[in-house]
Amino acid sequence: MAAESFTFEPESVTRAAEIFADFAAEMGFCTEMRHFEKAGCGLVVSTPGTDGIPVCFVAHLDTVHPIGGFPDLLKPGPEGGLYGPGIVDCKGGAVIALLTMLALRETGCSRPLRLILAPDEEASNRLTGEEGIRFIQEYAKGCQAAFVCECGKPNEAVVERKGITKAQIEIRGKAAHAGMYYDQGISAIREAAYQILALEQESRSEAVTYNCGLISGGTTENVVPEFCTYSVDIRYRTEEEGAKALEYLKKVITTPHVPGACSSLHILSTRSPMPRSEAGMALFETIRSAGLKYGLEYLKPMANGGGSDAAYTAAAGVPTVCALGMTGWDWHSIRERSEPGALVRRAKLLAAAILELDTH
Repeated sequence: MAAESFTFEPESVTRAAEIFADFAAEMGFCTEMRHFEKAGCGLVVSTPGTDGIPVCFVAHLDTVHPIGGFPDLLKPGPEGGLYGPGIVDCKGGAVIALLTMLALRETGCSRPLRLILAPDEEASNRLTGEEGIRFIQEYAKGCQAAFVCECGKPNEAVVERKGITKAQIEIRGKAAHAGMYYDQGISAIREAAYQILALEQESRSEAVTYNCGLISGGTTENVVPEFCTYSVDIRYRTEEEGAKALEYLKKVITTPHVPGACSSLHILSTRSPMPRSEAGMALFETIRSAGLKYGLEYLKPMANGGGSDAAYTAAAGVPTVCALGMTGWDWHSIRERSEPGALVRRAKLLAAAILELDTH
């Protein structure tokens, strides 16, 4: 069954969670829905194992694709694999986790297993807020390892991710006729342009980046624009970098480039970074060893500029490795498609790694 699940249409996310829960229940797994006031439902799928420390998987069911935005919901991809919204990011990862749980159960593994599915990861948990972060950490806490089944690339796993702050800046100027009273106007759009240049010129891919991705302002061509708003996505490696980046943003917007313009700041969401850690690297080595032992993949540890819920499992003290889900191409676009064979290969890799944990 094909079901769209756009983050900002919570009913569609809840419907996807219900379909996933029904399928998991038919396979004999336990399911628990978590309701949120402003977001779709979260879901936990688990096995009632009692032998050993629990292991968790993390993924999400929401996608960036608005309802109706994809020409086809599900069809074979041009190179094989599958094509559709979220097939790589991150519904494919959720299915990989479920297949891993099934494979482990069928091989007699009685370790407790949990799959945590968030409803608003693509919005940096903006809709669920602190409650959504607690939901993830509640089920991850006490686990021996967290396998985050975010989208990834072949032969790679992510051991370090940047944090993200998303903010909206509102600028007020003064409207005026663009011909008769031009000099009396205060252009909010011109002020925004100066601010955006001041921010983006400080971006460094290896450290902090500022991306001003949305802008709106003005009323018509012959009026000096009184209002303008724009958003900025700030990414950083450490909490200290994030704090300094936010201070720089505040400095830029409180130092008018256009006399008389006034700016205000609204934080939309924040996501913690996932720094590289000894515990995370030890888990990575277990996964890499399993891949080599069974001829599945030779993984390289990678740092990634994208955020994920891996930050929250790591912050809960759980050794975490990310980007272990579906591999493919062009996620976040209408060309999103999976790599042929990725689903089975990655499920084998995760199952093998979990069995290797028993020997450590």
